Amino acid sequence: MQKYTDFWLYLNVNNNNDNDLSELGIVNEFNKHMYEKSQVYFISNLVNLNSELHQLQENDINSLSEKIISSKNEELYLNLPMLNFPWYIKIIWKINVKEIHNKDCFIKFIIKSTNSEQYKDSELKHYEHVLKYEDVLKLEGLGWIEYQLPKDVGELYVQPSIEINGSINMQIDYVRRRSNEGEITCIPNIGDLLPNFHKICPNVPEIFKYKYFSRKEMENLLELKDIINHP
Repeated sequence: MQKYTDFWLYLNVNNNNDNDLSELGIVNEFNKHMYEKSQVYFISNLVNLNSELHQLQENDINSLSEKIISSKNEELYLNLPMLNFPWYIKIIWKINVKEIHNKDCFIKFIIKSTNSEQYKDSELKHYEHVLKYEDVLKLEGLGWIEYQLPKDVGELYVQPSIEINGSINMQIDYVRRRSNEGEITCIPNIGDLLPNFHKICPNVPEIFKYKYFSRKEMENLLELKDIINHP
């Protein structure tokens, strides 16, 4: 992805956007564009905030950033920075549960939220969603999926976190928001979205049960990879 740096610099010239997002761990133009325009926060940004996570970072061509974080069968807690997302959204995690090694495991998704830029931790709204062994087992071996949390978030500032407990070989790519506007539909044939799609993007995240994402949002995410990879 580094060879496309000039492209992203060019893409942002007309935006006159000099926002410094280093406090979020966002230090390159591509990740910045994805966060500000598509509300996608790559988990690999956390490596810039915590160097100890570098040992958990892996290359993965299925990620638009080409970098993911892997639990590597260890207990893991990732606390993201406070993100500025629009009101009344769903939070979606892109994850890959590769293998479960014992039944004493769970995945906990945590959301803290507020409408104020100035806040105390005790003032934040707090929500947890836990996947126990039986739930995680349904995700094992599906490949990359987008897991949508059932809770609507009504605040402007959102701090997602994830806790992986027990021996789970799991990968995490990004967190993104989904607006509650519009109908969530299944996309049975990904080729309907882009011409020659399978030649452009042969590795497509799989979908788990009803946790689909909207056609428009899928188009917005895919068109970036289309621009980059199409000759």
